[in-house]
Amino acid sequence: MKPELFKLLTILLFAGLFSNICAQHKISFEIDNYENDTLIIGYYILDKQLVHDTLYAGQPGKFVLEDTLKEGVYLTLTFPDKQFLQFVVNDTEKQFSMHFDYMDKSHVEFKGSRDNQAFQSYVEYINSIRPKADSLREMISHFNETGEDATPTENELRELNATVNIMLDSLIETNPEYMSTILLKANKEVELPEFGKSEEERLKQYLYYKEHYFDNIDLSDPRVLRTPFLFQRLNYYIDKLTPKNPDSINNSLDSLLKWIEPSEEAFRFYLSHFLNEFAQPKIVGLDAVYVHLVENYYKKDKAPWVSEENMLKIVDRAEKLKPVLIGKTGADIEVYLEDGTPISISDIDYEYLVLMFWAPDCGHCKKSMPDFVAFNEKFKDKGIKTLAICSKYRDKVEGCWESVKEKGMEGFINAADPYNKSNFKLKYFVDSTPKVYILDPNREIIMKNIGAQQLESVFDEIYRRKAAEEGSSDQ
Repeated sequence: MKPELFKLLTILLFAGLFSNICAQHKISFEIDNYENDTLIIGYYILDKQLVHDTLYAGQPGKFVLEDTLKEGVYLTLTFPDKQFLQFVVNDTEKQFSMHFDYMDKSHVEFKGSRDNQAFQSYVEYINSIRPKADSLREMISHFNETGEDATPTENELRELNATVNIMLDSLIETNPEYMSTILLKANKEVELPEFGKSEEERLKQYLYYKEHYFDNIDLSDPRVLRTPFLFQRLNYYIDKLTPKNPDSINNSLDSLLKWIEPSEEAFRFYLSHFLNEFAQPKIVGLDAVYVHLVENYYKKDKAPWVSEENMLKIVDRAEKLKPVLIGKTGADIEVYLEDGTPISISDIDYEYLVLMFWAPDCGHCKKSMPDFVAFNEKFKDKGIKTLAICSKYRDKVEGCWESVKEKGMEGFINAADPYNKSNFKLKYFVDSTPKVYILDPNREIIMKNIGAQQLESVFDEIYRRKAAEEGSSDQ
């Protein structure tokens, strides 16, 4: 190797090492009156506070964090009080110090970080005026209860809020690139135009608020991932501002994920989060959202971080769910009565069919069966029938018929499929028992995955809606 080339490589190697060293953050923490030798450094992801590092005191009350940190909001956790204070990390202020008193955390001093200084000044200002604001709110509440005129107090509170907004706007305008500015902007309320009080005007107000809900948050900015507000805002957008039906939720999620997508890390976290949330939804029928996410993101190579094995499981679940979503037409399976007579769903004359899959050795089935029996007795004269299909095969089917008698299920249409000719477990995604579907005369699935104790209230709602539709069509 030529000496000149060796010298050049040495310089480049040294420069690379020096660059890596300089890329690290060095944050010093000095805590007065702190006797514990441990300090936890944490950060925010989704709705969690995770541990980044555990620091040990070099000297009493003095700790140093040297690491390459991603931009965001971090926190210090002290012991034994388990209280935390926040600080921000950016890519321009690599070295700074944080100083506070363990016994009184109301004042925090930062050196070497204007970003943290700006945010701390706002926090301390808010803390200083909070007692007055709380007092004014209490007075307004009291005046409203007693019927006294609260207008002067409301004006005073309004002026105080205006003062806060002026300071907030000033900090945002002065320091547009600060990490703290992201937090301050997120604190700003959406400014609403004047709307009337009619139903139509309230709808316009809601639509405007939803459309402008993220005006003060740039969801494509990677820095917002590690903040305490992002999960709350996204969760509120889906849970409170979006109607609880699959189409509306799918549209809202598509909008959110499109806005987040430029931030690859945030996109990964939130796509995974929403998939997990709707894999086991709390509201019946929202498993359709899971199917939507799989078909439009996972099957379209937008989740490259998922292993091939897990991707197969995710896609398989979606493909099994899709045929039995609410609104789909259930398969017309053929099963067998105890005497071997075949029977299909289409053979049954019903107004509504409770299609139940169960097993003799199923603990949940044993517990809930008396409620299923009681429901069937109460509603069988209203055109509602129960087709109970035992999930056992071959020689274990004999136990089904014995259990029918033991559990008093003779009022059901009881059937089984000893040799799995119908493949009912796949067609109705029977992954657990009891599994319940409600079918209308056209075999459309109108409800599913409900417990025996919910059946009566569900049918009350079904009949209420049917009467409303019939009344509407008569007009």
